[in-house]
Amino acid sequence: MARFTIISVAPTLNDFRKLPQHVQGRALLRALADRFLQNSFNRENMLLEPYNTVDPEGFALGLPEEERRAAVKYLFGSPWRYLINNGYIGLTRNDFYEITPEGHTEAAEEISAIRVDRTVVEALRFLHTDLQGYEHYFREGKLKEAVTAAFMLVENRLNQIRDASPAPAAKGVSGVSLPYKLFDTGDLKFPYPSLGAGSPQDREGFAKQLKGLLTSGIGWFRNSFVHEPHNLPNLNEAETLELLFVASHMLRMIDRSV
Repeated sequence: MARFTIISVAPTLNDFRKLPQHVQGRALLRALADRFLQNSFNRENMLLEPYNTVDPEGFALGLPEEERRAAVKYLFGSPWRYLINNGYIGLTRNDFYEITPEGHTEAAEEISAIRVDRTVVEALRFLHTDLQGYEHYFREGKLKEAVTAAFMLVENRLNQIRDASPAPAAKGVSGVSLPYKLFDTGDLKFPYPSLGAGSPQDREGFAKQLKGLLTSGIGWFRNSFVHEPHNLPNLNEAETLELLFVASHMLRMIDRSV
């Protein structure tokens, strides 16, 4: 039977580094269990040849050859510490370790490493800079949490502007009233001076709808995902990305209005 290697959960070292910590740790634990089921092992020995380069039974088998040494060094860094901190491996004698009973139970569990559509990952670079680091939510399968965090950013950005405002009327205002109040106090300004310039009535109409857009970021998106996520349908990657772009646009509108 082929021994477990980290390409079972990630095709490259870079992809493996992006996996949640518990997935990385479980992958190393499974690899150790395959090789040292009832025997002890030494970390320093693992970092020697031939484990990290040419051994066909090695931990990094299947990765590009130029990545294998770095992959094994990485495995016995953060993932190794995760196993120690969680009691899945324990010290026996003379710097040798063995898998604990809890570790054997954990090693037997199925490893769930969510593979994210690369198109989704690549699209994140087009989001507002505050949202571009959201890849981990997709890898962890926390799609609703990603949307919640994004619209909380929208609200927090408005809160920051309120807190820095010299206008007494802005103090103490929060929630759905805040976008309107920040425009009233002049802390936010209509970002498109040429739009509706020939008609005060048209300009006011555009400004009103922009305020409504930003208000929906709190009143609709933020509140529903924070207070009643269980009453919302589960999201797929495309739906999550779509909502992140909505939040991204709101953040850009705020930036342009300051």
